[in-house]
Amino acid sequence: MGIQGNSKSRRYWWLAGLSGIIGILSLVLIAGWMDRSPGRMRRLAEAATRSGQWQTAGEYWRAVNATEAASAFTHLEEAKACLALGRAFQAEAALRRSISADPTNLEPWRLLLEILRVEDRTLEVLQTGWKAYEKVQLEGRGALLREMTLGVLADLPDDLVRTTLRRWIDADGDDLDARIALLHRITIQPREADPDRLTLLSELESIVARFPNQISAREVLVTALADSGEPERGRGLLEDWPIGARDARYWRLRGRWDLEYDRRPGDAVVAFRKALSELPQDWRSWYRLARALHVLGREDESAQAAEAVSRIREVLDPLLLGPRLDAAFDHLDMPSALNDLDKLCTRVGLLQLGQAWRTEAQTAGRVSGANSL
Repeated sequence: MGIQGNSKSRRYWWLAGLSGIIGILSLVLIAGWMDRSPGRMRRLAEAATRSGQWQTAGEYWRAVNATEAASAFTHLEEAKACLALGRAFQAEAALRRSISADPTNLEPWRLLLEILRVEDRTLEVLQTGWKAYEKVQLEGRGALLREMTLGVLADLPDDLVRTTLRRWIDADGDDLDARIALLHRITIQPREADPDRLTLLSELESIVARFPNQISAREVLVTALADSGEPERGRGLLEDWPIGARDARYWRLRGRWDLEYDRRPGDAVVAFRKALSELPQDWRSWYRLARALHVLGREDESAQAAEAVSRIREVLDPLLLGPRLDAAFDHLDMPSALNDLDKLCTRVGLLQLGQAWRTEAQTAGRVSGANSL
């Protein structure tokens, strides 16, 4: 009896112990499940955001956005965390998801335009800006137009852009847009410490070979080859340019080849006019258009194009443009400031943008008149 009693006692305690272990494991599993619930992850993300713990915040927002609890707000918060960490490529993707979920909210559009501006993606600033203009709430249009105007007219300081782009590249080695933008900066504003031209061309050629539909890289490479006096190497890249992506970036290069290398000024005129229909503030295309028209003996048209060059360069002079924009943007509630922005944009050929500022001025005038009654 003693032996049987001891055996039963051991079996009892063994079963009790096993039940206890199972209970603890169940609690651990339940706690783990609760920890991954969207509501809890969102609270943790919000706490990390408030305390500036961006790595943690980004991880939790990303986890929330992998669930059905994802929303325009949570995608926007993930984007902000990514930007704080210098991960602009990931931020752009999150911003586009936020916009898709709620296109009426100004903030993701605004942040997206800021990224495009740093990366010198001017044509995309206009294309994206007009999409936003159709969607955002009326009270946000002034701020949106401000970002568009800065994005297409005002160059950021070269030091600031290079520093920002290098930070983005260091934070995310797969950020191709930032890398191409930095290579573009080096191409147009070379410094003594920059890579030499052969190294630059080799890196650009490698990118285009791996990503043939990466239009920004193709544009920078073709431009660099032209500036290096190697038009034949650039010609093949120009001829292989994807048909569906032949926008202003293609046409201003096509016009340059037609004018400077192929002696086809008539074709150059057509190409430059196509480029200017999308980027009317591009004074370099106006300059080459004036030359092509002169070769054709169309002196009146050539003089008009040359006048456009002078007018645009005068408006875009940083010493004049910066203070003028600052003065206007500081008083976006005043019709006079909005009308000045209309005149500025219209003078460089951005007629649609000028019209939008004119509409804002009319709205502000009506509000001001109503308030004075």
